[in-house]
Amino acid sequence: MVLPPPLLRLLLGSNPERHSAIGLTLLVSALYLFNAGLILAAQHLGYASPALTPYMLGCLLVGGVTFYGLLRSGLSQRWSDPNLVMAQGVYCAFAVAMGYLTVHMHFRGVVLTLMPAILLPTQFALSPPRIRQLTLGMFLLLIGTTAVNWYVNPGEPEVFGDILRCAYVTAILVAVCGVAQRVSHTRHEMRLKSEALASALSKVEHMAAHDHLTGLINRHRMHEVLDKEWHRLQRQAHPTTLVMMDLDHFKRVNDSFGHQVGDEVLKRFAQLADTCLRDADVVSRWGGEEFLVLCPDTSAEQALIALHRLREQVQTQPFLDSHPSVQITFSAGLATLRPSESMASAIERADQALYQAKEAGRDRFMQSP
Repeated sequence: MVLPPPLLRLLLGSNPERHSAIGLTLLVSALYLFNAGLILAAQHLGYASPALTPYMLGCLLVGGVTFYGLLRSGLSQRWSDPNLVMAQGVYCAFAVAMGYLTVHMHFRGVVLTLMPAILLPTQFALSPPRIRQLTLGMFLLLIGTTAVNWYVNPGEPEVFGDILRCAYVTAILVAVCGVAQRVSHTRHEMRLKSEALASALSKVEHMAAHDHLTGLINRHRMHEVLDKEWHRLQRQAHPTTLVMMDLDHFKRVNDSFGHQVGDEVLKRFAQLADTCLRDADVVSRWGGEEFLVLCPDTSAEQALIALHRLREQVQTQPFLDSHPSVQITFSAGLATLRPSESMASAIERADQALYQAKEAGRDRFMQSP
């Protein structure tokens, strides 16, 4: 039976990530209600203590309502165990212990078999140490409840039977605890491997899309960005400007100071370009000492303002703290995308404008007509 979506939202909330935990708690609450019905029937038939039955019913009803309310309201999100797995496990074990005291002695063995079953869901949520702690708590409840029963009902001739039941349930608890820990450990290892794989994949994707020296996106990735921007412009026409930048006389830097200093110059310039230009602008290393900038929703005049701001930063002395004598200038060519023009054509025009800036003496910006 599939519930209507409005009813599902009412029961589980609007956050899909919480549905699994809340749904499981609802199932446990339904089991509480079912067992409450069994206790009432057992009391009516004389198989449950009339004195303890009200407390047992209160335990079952309060537990279900409390845990569902904490999860459904979101209050449990503030705690270290937001799904209340450990707390619900302990409470279920306490309810089993209460049931042991409430029902007739001939049915106590059946009640105790529920104790190991509590461990089964925890293997998917708790760590092995927490599973051991929960198992130890169940064992102590088992022993304590048996001792309390002997004290309250000293005349029952079931001492040896109680010992046998405790030993049997303890053996099952130990076995289930071992399996649950193994499953939890395997799940933890799989999660770590999955996170490591995701991290490695993210690094590979980053390396494939970025220039290893400057950290800017590379030429291949820039083509993808340009293609996406071109399709956007087909739906909404906005002024878009491409800027081709090139460091002037960069070969002299390599020849005079070495390639290591040349690499530092490229990294420093890339850092300044990425910082001084707008957040919406996309800066890429096009090749060698060339950089291509996509300025969406920007006219050539607006792009020129950003370039002059970048020039001021580049001319700040010293350009490199490690080599104060290094001086850098750059030239740029600008091309505003024409209606229905391809990105390749606009890049070619920006490159031609850059060539004109170089021919005109460098350290200047030229705009393609």
